[in-house]
Amino acid sequence: MIWGLTLLFGGTQATGTAIRSENTEVELVTEVSGVQPGVPFWVALRMKMDAGWHTYWKNPGTAGLATAIKWELPPGFIVEPLQWPVPQTFDTSGLVNYGYEGEVFLLTQMTPPEEMTLGQDVIIQAQATWLECKESCSPGKADLTLRLPVQDTSAPWQEPWREAFEATRTQHWPQSNDSWQIEAYKKPKKIKLILTAQDTVATQIEKAYFFSFDARIDPNAPQSLKVDKDSSILELKPQSFVEGGDTNLPGVLYILNADGEEAYLKINPPLLEGISLSLLGLALAGGFILNLMPCVFPILGLKVMSFVQHAGASRFKVALHGLVFTLGILISFWVLAGILIALRAGGRELGWGFQLQSPAFVWTLTAILFVFGLNMSGVFEVGQSAVGVGKQITGKNGIAGTFFSGVLATVVATPCSAPFLAPALGIALALNAVESLIVFSFIGLGLSLPYLLLSFFPRLIELLPRPGPWMETLKQIMAFLLYASAAFLLWILVAQVGEHRLLNTFIGLVIIAIACWVYGRWGRLSFGVGTRFRAKVATLGLLAGGLYLGYAADSEPIKWVSWSAEKVAALRAEGRPVYIDFTARWCATCQVNKRVVFSSKAVRDTFHQKRIATLKADWTQRNPEITAGLESFGRSAVPLNVLYIPGKPDPIILPEILTPSIMLKALEALP
Repeated sequence: MIWGLTLLFGGTQATGTAIRSENTEVELVTEVSGVQPGVPFWVALRMKMDAGWHTYWKNPGTAGLATAIKWELPPGFIVEPLQWPVPQTFDTSGLVNYGYEGEVFLLTQMTPPEEMTLGQDVIIQAQATWLECKESCSPGKADLTLRLPVQDTSAPWQEPWREAFEATRTQHWPQSNDSWQIEAYKKPKKIKLILTAQDTVATQIEKAYFFSFDARIDPNAPQSLKVDKDSSILELKPQSFVEGGDTNLPGVLYILNADGEEAYLKINPPLLEGISLSLLGLALAGGFILNLMPCVFPILGLKVMSFVQHAGASRFKVALHGLVFTLGILISFWVLAGILIALRAGGRELGWGFQLQSPAFVWTLTAILFVFGLNMSGVFEVGQSAVGVGKQITGKNGIAGTFFSGVLATVVATPCSAPFLAPALGIALALNAVESLIVFSFIGLGLSLPYLLLSFFPRLIELLPRPGPWMETLKQIMAFLLYASAAFLLWILVAQVGEHRLLNTFIGLVIIAIACWVYGRWGRLSFGVGTRFRAKVATLGLLAGGLYLGYAADSEPIKWVSWSAEKVAALRAEGRPVYIDFTARWCATCQVNKRVVFSSKAVRDTFHQKRIATLKADWTQRNPEITAGLESFGRSAVPLNVLYIPGKPDPIILPEILTPSIMLKALEALP
C-alpha cells in the first residue's frame, strides 16, 4: 500500500554535506547543477533512516513529531510550502502513526530573483528537526548547507538526484482527483466522505483510507466503508479534542478499486453540516433529469399522452390527477427510502436501488413491463390500463391508475443514475432519517415536476396535439420502449443468476405472452360467460407457470471459468478436482443437463464443499482448441462432461444425459 525508495549511488554529488544523527542521515540535494535567474527549481531534504526506524509525516498521527525545516535563503528567493509524499501507517499496540521508513525526499520549489550575479555561488541553508522512532524515539537536528553556482543557461540535470526527484513527483505524491466527486458531511460524532464515480474508470471501491492533513480525524478509530452502486461512504471518527476548525477537510484519500488498482488522491472537500439549499437543488435537478432516462421515459411518456385525452376537461380534474401522480411518486420514495434507512441502521450495506439487487424483484418487474408492452401493442385490452392509456381517465379507476403510474415511475427510476442524482443520493444516505427523507422527497418532486406543471398550467396542455388516430400509433411505438426497458432488466438478471438460467427466463416470457394472447383472444365481451371464464382461468394458469419458470434465483450458483488445457493442468497440479463441461448454446441436451443437474441444491453444495473447479468449453462458435480437446477424449460432438479426481490419471467420462443422482454418484469418488 505504501511506498519505500532506496537508491544506490555510484559516486558523490557536490550538492551539500550529509549529516548523520544516531539513526538517520539527512542532506539538502537538488536535481540541477546550478541556478538560473528567475527560473524555479526543486530542493529536497533527503532523509535515509536505518532499518526499522521511521520519521513522521506532516500529521504524525497518535504521537510523534512532524519533520520541520527552517530556511535561511539569499535575498529575493521565494520558497513554496513543503510537498509531502504519501505516508505509511505504523501500528504499535493499536496506536496508529503516519510517517516514512527507508529513504524519503521532502521537496519544495524555490524561485530565485531575476537579478543575480553570474558566476557567483548561492548558499541555501536550512535547519532540519525531526523525530526518529523504533521501539524508542530520539529527536534529530541538523544545520544543512547547499551551494549552487549562478548560470545564464539552464543547468544540466544531476544524476541520480534527477531520477529520485522524478520518482517522488510521479509515484509518491498524491494525485489530482479526476475520477471521483467527493463530499464531506459532518455529524456530532462522525464525519462521512461520500465518494461518487465520475467516469467508467472509477470502478467499484474495495478499500479506502483517509489520511487527514490535520488532527481532526482519530487515527486509532477504524474507518468503515459502505459501498453502493454509484456512491460509497467512508465513515471517519473525529478527534474528541478538536472542535470547530476549518470549513474543509484536507487530506489524502487512498482507494483500492475492484480491478486491484491503487490511487492516492489529494482532496479538500467542503465540510457540510445539515441540509443546504444546494443539496436540495441538486436533488430536485437529479429527479427532474430522471424523466429523460431510458427506464423512466416510457412511463412518463404515457402520462403526457393522457394529457391529450384530458383536453377540455375541468381544470380541477386535471390538477387533481397531477397531485395524485405526484403523491404516488412521493409515497413510493418514502417507502423505499424508509426501508433502506431501516436496513442500513441494522448494519446492512445497501444503496439506492437496493431492490434491483434481488433477482426475484428484477424478474417480476421485467414481467410487468413486458405485459404492459403487450397491452400497448394490442395483444389484449383490460379497459383501464395501469399507465392510463386507452381512454379518458375518469372517476375512481382513473385516480387509481394515475396513482399507480407514479408508483411504477418510481420503481423503474431507482436503477437509473441521472446527472446530479448520484451525489445527492450519496449525501442523503449519510444524513439522519428525517433529513434523508427530505432529500428523497425533493428527488421525487423533481421526477413528478413535468406532469405537475402541465396539470396546474392548462395553457401548456393546449400546446399538445389533439386526440386522434395518431394516438394509437404512438401508443404502439411506446410499447417498444417498454420492451427495451424489460431487456435492460434482463441484462441485470443475467449478471445476478448466470446465463445458464436465462433460457428459462426467455421461455417464461413466451408463456406469459401466450397468457396475454389467450386473454385478448377469448376474454372479450363478445364471447359468452363460460368462454371468458375459461380464458381467465387459462390466463392465470399460464401466467403463474411463466412466472415460476422464469424465476431464476440460484443460491450459491456454480461459477464457470473458460476452459483451456493449460488451466486443467495447473488446477490438477494444485490437487483440485476439475469438472469440464464441453457445451454449446445450440445443444439442447447440454442446456437441459445444466438446468436439471445444477438446479439441485445437493449438487451445488457438493461442488462448493469439495472445491471442484468448474470449466466451461463453449463450442457455440468454431474453436479449434475445443475441437482438439473433444478429440483427445475420442469425441466429436457435445455434450461431453468430464470429472478429474485428484491422484488419478484418467478422468471419469459422464453419460450424455445427466441427472442429479448420476452426478452425485460420480462425486462420491472424490476424497
